[in-house]
Amino acid sequence: MDEKMIPLASEMYQDLKDTNRFLRKLLIAACIAIIVLVIALAGTNIYHIYQWSQFDTVVVDSDQGPANYVQGDNTGGIYNGQSGSTSQETGGLQGD
Repeated sequence: MDEKMIPLASEMYQDLKDTNRFLRKLLIAACIAIIVLVIALAGTNIYHIYQWSQFDTVVVDSDQGPANYVQGDNTGGIYNGQSGSTSQETGGLQGD
């Protein structure tokens, strides 16, 4: 067997130290990335809650069954208390 092909113990030890150093750096980088992502997630959640808290909370008491803040039909038309929209023949805008 060729004597030059067998690594020395000191070379093996140095390779082991280099591998451990790389794995330690990789583990620290992964932990930092996870911490940054958790902080970003918390920040977006807090921002989302802040944005939704800008809306007013409205409680409407009705004696005609369930209370609805937006009155009108339930087919996509939003009248906000009006009984309906203007007809298309007049061409007028609602609220005029």
